[in-house]
Amino acid sequence: MPSNDIWSVATAEDDGKPLIFRIRNKPPSFASKKAFPHLLAVSWQYEPPNESGMPPEELADRMGHLEDLLEEAFEGACQAFLSVIATGNGVREWQWYTRNLDDVMTLVNETLGELEPFPVEFSFQDDPDWTVYSRFLDIG
Repeated sequence: MPSNDIWSVATAEDDGKPLIFRIRNKPPSFASKKAFPHLLAVSWQYEPPNESGMPPEELADRMGHLEDLLEEAFEGACQAFLSVIATGNGVREWQWYTRNLDDVMTLVNETLGELEPFPVEFSFQDDPDWTVYSRFLDIG
């Protein structure tokens, strides 16, 4: 992550299990609501090895690798920025705000196409006011 980025950590519970949120304190300088109206959620479901609901270290490392790859591709091209990462109760989700959904999915395919597949799902929604991100900024 660029050194000028500042992130906060917040915690909560889901079904009695801890949730950890990493929240970007402000969007990068290249991003504006008008230019990045789409929210892309990348979800990775996993089987927790214990009652904590958190991923085991080896899996967390692979998740970190995916995050690094996507962040370099998306933010390097100024096509999307990572806003929030939520982990717990068998899922990690990365929330990205994007300029254009087709362009971002092209970057995904170019970046990950030759690698061992990551077990992730992609979902999109329009969020031109960054409502989802704003909720996290309020708790971060």
